[in-house]
Amino acid sequence: MDFQTLYDFSYSLSQYSEDAQDREALLFGIKKSLSIFFKIEDIKIYLLDEFSYLLKDFAKPWENLGQNAQYKEIEKIFDDFLTKKSELKIDKNILYFPISQKNKTLGFLKLISREKINPKNDFFNILPLSAKQISTLCTILKNNEQIKISSKFHQTVRNIAKITETQYELDYILPIIGEMIDGFICEHLIYIFIRSKSKKEYKLIWPSNCSDNKIHEYLEEITPKSKTIIKENGKMGIFPLIINQKPYGAIVAHNHFDKITSKEIEYLEEIQSQAQVTLERAKSYIEVLEYATLDALTGYNNRHQFEKRLKETTSSAKRKNQPLCCIMSDIDFFKKVNDTYGHAVGDCVLKTVAKTIKKELRESDIASRYGGEEFIFLLPQTSLEEAYVVAQRLRKAIENKKINIEEYKIDNVKEISVTISIGVSEFNKSDKMPELLYEHADNALYQAKKSGRNKVVIYNKNN
Repeated sequence: MDFQTLYDFSYSLSQYSEDAQDREALLFGIKKSLSIFFKIEDIKIYLLDEFSYLLKDFAKPWENLGQNAQYKEIEKIFDDFLTKKSELKIDKNILYFPISQKNKTLGFLKLISREKINPKNDFFNILPLSAKQISTLCTILKNNEQIKISSKFHQTVRNIAKITETQYELDYILPIIGEMIDGFICEHLIYIFIRSKSKKEYKLIWPSNCSDNKIHEYLEEITPKSKTIIKENGKMGIFPLIINQKPYGAIVAHNHFDKITSKEIEYLEEIQSQAQVTLERAKSYIEVLEYATLDALTGYNNRHQFEKRLKETTSSAKRKNQPLCCIMSDIDFFKKVNDTYGHAVGDCVLKTVAKTIKKELRESDIASRYGGEEFIFLLPQTSLEEAYVVAQRLRKAIENKKINIEEYKIDNVKEISVTISIGVSEFNKSDKMPELLYEHADNALYQAKKSGRNKVVIYNKNN
């Protein structure tokens, strides 16, 4: 074999490995490099998993090959390499050679050629060096993955700790925690349950369904002193959420094929601990916020305070015989934002929309968060025509606003845009119920959303 061929192969392998961001990319680079010697149809790497002691497809480590009918054949080839019965194996157009490091056999590479493999191929002169280089590249990538996982774990714990900076409703917080854990623990099904006070049974909060009825039986074992509960021969972990020395709920991780590793248990126990602190803090906030007037996320009036200001402004408008209008807005397709980018980005959108709208209002205008993604604004001394102009200004300001989400590290997405639909109504001084003012605005908002969204509709009692 000439020196140039050896150089081309080594250089190609090094170049592809530097650019590889994931396992599939590295496998592609190895395949392209080996194509210098073979007309490759396919290539696979099988490595022994250090936790399950099963061979795994390097590119698809989540797959359970034990369910595959060909697994015994794969296992036999590995055993032959493990016991040094063979250094390589050629079966017509298929080549197998072991991948080792520090004299320990880690797995093997399977190469399928489009033509019969010639044992005199130049590649076999550098097989020991190539196998070692490929092994090193696989190990480096796996180590880098562990570093990323560790970093993602710490970020997850920090994010869970920060939730109560903007949220305090438990029904909202728990799904956020579920999404965070699911984004970190990718190889297991994640569930979050809370315990019903009345029926004393566990209700699934996140995700929307769970087909494993056995989990409910295991949850009944939780006591105020419960620690981590391992079930299903190590394939299920139940991490109780104990608040004020009472079972409040549980985080459940389940894998139908592989055991939950000791490292994953360690990670989940830390997340469990932080989740308990976050939930305790949220419950305390709820008690305090019963007497609060402002929404924690946007700084607007909360719904309770809005109802108080509504009575004040309608009374004033009647007494002074002045016009009063109401604007009700809703972020279009907000659920899609949460589903696509997560609740943390959803919170960022809510805060940005609220801040952008606030800049367009007068100091005398009253801004409130009515609930979820709905905002409501009272405009004293404002005619219906003027309120319509204000509403269009708000709509355009949001339509043109670019919301920076770079800090949330969403793949290839640095900013997003949203739109709002708006309903406008005018206070009728003959109305005895102040609530009709925002109910009419809500009706107009419904018409705006029904007729296409990103528009302003004025209430018409004939619609």
